[in-house]
Amino acid sequence: MKWFKFKKVKVFDAMKDDVDPSELTIENAYKTRWIWYHTILAIGIFFTNVLLIAILVILGIKL
Repeated sequence: MKWFKFKKVKVFDAMKDDVDPSELTIENAYKTRWIWYHTILAIGIFFTNVLLIAILVILGIKL
């Protein structure tokens, strides 16, 4: 791993600017809503994909 030390790769700490979960701030509320919104969106997209695959299978069997 000499090349790793040689290049002096900077490590990015993604959690450095993260807010304290025990504090009730606008930024913390925004992040919580953002997480829930995208979780619900991902679940909706998953079920849409399942339905589309089911339609493709049904059409494939009938044709």
